[in-house]
Amino acid sequence: MRYGGGFDLTGRVAVVTGAGSGIGRATALAMAEAGCAVFCADLNRNTAEETADLARTVGGTATARQFDVTDADEFRRAVGDAHAWQGRLDVMVNVAGAVTARGPVESLTSEDLELGLALNLKSLVFGCQAAAKYMKHGASIINLGSGTVDTAVGDLAAYSIPKAGVLQLTRSLARELGPAGVRVNAVSPGYILTAMTEANWRTSDGNVDTQLRDEIVEQQSAGIALGRPGQASEVASVVVFLAGDGSTYVTGQVIRVNGGSIMPL
Repeated sequence: MRYGGGFDLTGRVAVVTGAGSGIGRATALAMAEAGCAVFCADLNRNTAEETADLARTVGGTATARQFDVTDADEFRRAVGDAHAWQGRLDVMVNVAGAVTARGPVESLTSEDLELGLALNLKSLVFGCQAAAKYMKHGASIINLGSGTVDTAVGDLAAYSIPKAGVLQLTRSLARELGPAGVRVNAVSPGYILTAMTEANWRTSDGNVDTQLRDEIVEQQSAGIALGRPGQASEVASVVVFLAGDGSTYVTGQVIRVNGGSIMPL
């Protein structure tokens, strides 16, 4: 499978957070295959290095960095190092995020809210701030949103509330950076098969409950126009599009990669 979707990013440099797995890894590989030098960032050093190794096997230039995206100072230093690595920074892809707490709004503690906001909104603000300092005309920031912002999911408020903020962050920053020729967009995935979704059918010992998996996938697919879950590589291809010259007049937008599960006007 070609990750890059045929889009050319030769000569560009990108930071991808959450690059150790799932959509982050697929994005790093897609960009590397498209010719981009990729700074693979993740909280897990080993998985970040694995992604960088994989990127090199598809002919890309890549390096790995472990850091905590919820630490603004650490984020700033990492992006500075990414710029110094190749002498430029053209693309910032804020993928890192996770469901940190489940439950109805009335049950959420202040700690639940703070962790959700720190990982799923504040970290993206930090990434945008750090990257914008180095970006010139033609650069691109891509933030990962979520399909949960388009519908009410009863037990995911601690995740969907910050993700809604990501969309407004994207619009605000697109307006601010537009005069400098820097574009800012968001990608909102729908039901994508990643380690996060697969956790729903893994048993306590790590094995896959195939019956439960099939039931969940069938249930989720029933509401999707294309009738199936998405793949991380399908999200990554849209990120590559937003990073390249095919989208030079696209900014402040939210692109939903959801197979037609939600089709807002």
